[in-house]
Amino acid sequence: AYHARNEGLSPKAKEMLGLVSSMVLRCDDCVKYHLEKCFELGVAIDEMMDIFGIANVVGGTIVIPHTRRAIEYWELLNKERPSPSPFDTETKNKNYEQAFEDLKALLYDVEQPVSIMSTINEVLKTRIPYFYWVGFYLNDGSRRLNVGPYQGTHGCLFIKFGEGVCGRVAEKRETLIVNDLKALNAEQKKAKKPLHIVCDPRCNSEIVVPVIDKKGNLLGVFDVDSLHTNAFDKTDKEWLEKIMQYFFEK
Repeated sequence: AYHARNEGLSPKAKEMLGLVSSMVLRCDDCVKYHLEKCFELGVAIDEMMDIFGIANVVGGTIVIPHTRRAIEYWELLNKERPSPSPFDTETKNKNYEQAFEDLKALLYDVEQPVSIMSTINEVLKTRIPYFYWVGFYLNDGSRRLNVGPYQGTHGCLFIKFGEGVCGRVAEKRETLIVNDLKALNAEQKKAKKPLHIVCDPRCNSEIVVPVIDKKGNLLGVFDVDSLHTNAFDKTDKEWLEKIMQYFFEK
């Protein structure tokens, strides 16, 4: 039932269902098991709070003591980030390597940029469990980025160069990682500068990579948001830059 396959529910969704069922059945050992599996698959804190809420609605007040213990264990998992974890360097490299091989096979002889971008979005969002929003913002030639192919909640329709994380990456042509978007938003209020443009307030960290063509022209930027803080590091940077260079600069 939990085996990964191309059709039906994702492994992550199945573990969420298993966790709700275990909480309603009030089996603490089962709850711990599914919490660990959810952690491995990159379930974010906001998603977990929804799971706890649903379990309490379905199971009733008798589930509350089990919810308290589940929250304590979930907080411990997120604090210590034990292995296996989607944030381990080894796990990241494995997931990115698999995604890269998938993309090379799927995009062999494909030259249409929109097809390439759409496929990159789908494969990376599927392979990397902490990716929440993925997409491209495209350079329209007037120092403005327009939203291109993406997967996730509604994206910003356009962003001016120099504004927000994407606009600053477009202007400097350098990858930018933000570990804590809420902290950046607080800094922005003090600085009164457009350091971050909020599209989905649930997002907690972000990485943006410039997309350059073989002639050295800026096509746009590739943007990834996560519900987790500190989701992205140099491993993400190196792999995403490698993927953009391979498919757009060749």
